[in-house]
Amino acid sequence: MQAATHVHIKGAREHNLKNLELRLPRGKLVVVTGPSGSGKSSLAFDTVYAEGHRKYMESLSTQARQILDQLPHPDVDFIHGLSPVLAIGQRSGGDSPRSTIATVTEIADYARLLWALQGTPICPKDGGRVVMRSLDDNVGRILQMCAGARIMLLAPILRAKPSVLRDELPRLRQRGFQRVRLNGEIKNLDDPMLVPTGTKEVSVDLVVDRLVANAAQHSRIADSLELAFREGNDRALVLAQPPAESAWQEIALSQSLSCEACGDIFEKLTPKHFSFNHTEGACPTCGGLGRKLRFVPELIVPDPTKSVREGALKPWRIGGKNLIIKHNALLRQLAEQLPFDPDVPWQNLPAKTRDAILHGTGERQFAFKLRRMRSAKAGPFSGVIADLEESFYHTSSEGFQARLTTFMISGPCPECQGDRLNARSAAVRLMAGIAPPDPGTATSSKGGARGHTFPSFMRLDVTGAHAVASRLAAALADNEALREVATGIEQRLRFLSDTGLGYLTLDRDYGTLSGGEAQRVRLATQLGMGLMGVIYVLDEPSIGLHPHDNERLIRQLCALRDRGNTVLVVEHDAETMLAADEIIELGPGAGTEGGHLLFQGSPAALVAAPAKQTRTGPYLSHQLQVTKEARTKSPDGSFVTVREAREHNLRGIDARFPVGLLTCVTGVSGSGKSTLVNDILAAGAARKLNGAKVLPGQHRHIEHLDFFEKLVQVDQEPIGRSPRSNPATYTKLLDQLRDLYATVPLAKVRGYKASRFSFNVRGGRCERCQGDGVIKLDMQFMADAYAPCPSCDGRRFNRETLEILFHGHSIADVLNLTVREAITLFRNIPRVLDRLATLDAVGLGYLKLGQPATTLSGGEAQRLKLSLELSKRQQGGTLYILDEPTTGLHWVDIQNLMDLLFKLRDQGNTVIVIEHNLAVINLADWVIDLGPGGGADGGDLVYAGPRDGIEACARSLTGIALAKWPGPVSRGQT
Repeated sequence: MQAATHVHIKGAREHNLKNLELRLPRGKLVVVTGPSGSGKSSLAFDTVYAEGHRKYMESLSTQARQILDQLPHPDVDFIHGLSPVLAIGQRSGGDSPRSTIATVTEIADYARLLWALQGTPICPKDGGRVVMRSLDDNVGRILQMCAGARIMLLAPILRAKPSVLRDELPRLRQRGFQRVRLNGEIKNLDDPMLVPTGTKEVSVDLVVDRLVANAAQHSRIADSLELAFREGNDRALVLAQPPAESAWQEIALSQSLSCEACGDIFEKLTPKHFSFNHTEGACPTCGGLGRKLRFVPELIVPDPTKSVREGALKPWRIGGKNLIIKHNALLRQLAEQLPFDPDVPWQNLPAKTRDAILHGTGERQFAFKLRRMRSAKAGPFSGVIADLEESFYHTSSEGFQARLTTFMISGPCPECQGDRLNARSAAVRLMAGIAPPDPGTATSSKGGARGHTFPSFMRLDVTGAHAVASRLAAALADNEALREVATGIEQRLRFLSDTGLGYLTLDRDYGTLSGGEAQRVRLATQLGMGLMGVIYVLDEPSIGLHPHDNERLIRQLCALRDRGNTVLVVEHDAETMLAADEIIELGPGAGTEGGHLLFQGSPAALVAAPAKQTRTGPYLSHQLQVTKEARTKSPDGSFVTVREAREHNLRGIDARFPVGLLTCVTGVSGSGKSTLVNDILAAGAARKLNGAKVLPGQHRHIEHLDFFEKLVQVDQEPIGRSPRSNPATYTKLLDQLRDLYATVPLAKVRGYKASRFSFNVRGGRCERCQGDGVIKLDMQFMADAYAPCPSCDGRRFNRETLEILFHGHSIADVLNLTVREAITLFRNIPRVLDRLATLDAVGLGYLKLGQPATTLSGGEAQRLKLSLELSKRQQGGTLYILDEPTTGLHWVDIQNLMDLLFKLRDQGNTVIVIEHNLAVINLADWVIDLGPGGGADGGDLVYAGPRDGIEACARSLTGIALAKWPGPVSRGQT
């Protein structure tokens, strides 16, 4: 009976779990919490999900298991009562540029079918309607439009060069035809001067019949038109001369799907025509990506204060010796003939001259004499950018091509303008009355078309698309064939909106979403599936979600539970914890100090639990709060100002960031925070301060960046994607340890250098495992297994290297020490001790120096990056930008993080943080709030000023959330 109501886990020892035994209630919302690195993900994902995945894989054939990726067997005695498990992680949809929100949620699949079945084709050339007419329809059209007029029926048969026509035209005469139209001129086939001279292609239309259009000629017109369709590959032309006019009018006809105006023939629409992953629908220029790499003047001339002679055109100074000589000769002769002064700074040259150098001079001829040319040769100058494009696409050197990419950015495709589809597919519309267009929807002046094209629908945000889909579902309610398709689109859009993603556009690249956004997109997909009896494992779905939107997410989690599913959530959000049926807390610390079961029970019991039993309860009950010892600072009048920011949904705002303070940029999801800080301010600062080859988003300019010496962006991305990367290598501590071991007397006697103590190069490492310490065992249809290397016993180095000891410890022993243990060992080595002390100060004293980077949590990776900055000599003048640094952090970790950030601030640096966490916003010196909503409702500067003033701003949703926040205000004094 116990197995029917609970999932029984016994002996969980994965990573740092300490032989845990616990029972998870089925059909409940269970939250797993604890400090960063305490073992939460090890329990939820590496144990529960991994075991569920393993059991599913064992149900498949051996052939299927060899094809599919498998997870390693979790280190657990057993798990009883486990039902099918689905993991919704922060990043599991891949970073393919072809994945969008619409494709991941299947909205695109439904929409393709709807546009293929219900769309009205429009000719992309002239906007005419694309229709299909029978032979009788076409005869009736001739009699209606050309009644009483002289007409000629023509069949367009080929377009070829005169040399081909000399063979083809006589065959037409042999078949009994008498006349043709060559390039619009009617000629007899027995004309001796029939075939023109030259090499240009000639269009040939065969004259099938000449007559007067009236009802008496109906049968003759039908017979002749049928012959014209047969000769013209289902196309025919009618030349009509009304009685009162001398000019002939041309009418295009076809029995296929064709344009009423120009007669172009099109294939019948299928869902493939609306897929940018299929050749029938994708734009031929960009292949369906919607973007192309292009050279931009700002990167070609990174320093406009230089002259052309000094190398202002930087990409023309790279490449082989002969290529550089050629470019210099071109510029020297161009300066003489254009002319311009090559010694004048680029920024002082006339705009017309700069444009001519970069983009060419059109048809104007220049006399260029290059190496190995006896005399100058006349020719046009196509421009530096055209030359670079030619080199990029035709060079055989991958290295040269890679260097050229540093002067390029990814921009909208010049043909499809980012729509991804070819012109024919992008022109198909769902007409007005079924899906009314939004005010920005383009209409065709020629065809009178209204409504949504497939790309225009994909450009809508979720909220706007849901409104269109709701009207569409209502309009098609009586159409049994299309009702289900329209309802499928509407339901998926509603689920996305309900999870707080109404501001995202459907064509947004999935790889550009934050971890929390990507997870909520997949959560919305699962809500649409309606599964029951499943165990869902989620990893902090509240990441990136403003407190204003949190309630909607919790409702969705509860809806999953109420369908009979078990929802297991790794989470630190207080509201989610209080809404849970049961909370599991692991700890008390992280790494080797974690992995213990501290508490399991209801939220009310956790709030009432004594502080010695739990580290979460006191924060949940607000007995403890994230505080700061540092004083709150006020601006001294120095500001970094972004003027007229207009990227994405920003509405030309001016944002001022005080220098020397800790500033929080807040606002609901989609309000423009990341656009302002990352895409504009950080990109502009990286370009000016760090020399990065990036272009900031649309803005007028950024003032006073000269207050800073460099920019540092700290995120939670892994410090390395290889197990060879570890805290010692990332913080450069291993370099100091290798130098230290090279000074040991025995190492000097043997002539060992510092490289001897690296497991990445030959010499000192174990060659059998190549420094990995483990041997990979290919288990065929089972998951790969790893065994300790029998030669080095997992220690990575060979025997001779391990004989070099420092105070009885080999280099392998040191890598197996925790930071605190290493501090004791190297207490008399100042340069090593400084880095170790910094790691301990940021709360990472429990980490082993050689712990693989792939096993570190996001919070641990972030603190490692901060420790690396703190270990450097601080002279102030650094701009630090952090994007949601509290992601994955417990209140204990947030306290450590804030202590670090204020330490950086007090050393004379400026810290800017994008954040939703109210505890962090509460401690900030300065707050910039964007909004008031997300997407089209965002992009305004709602509030900018001291933290204490935001609650008085009625438009600020952040101020409203802070006013309701029950936490005490614990702030330093100004």
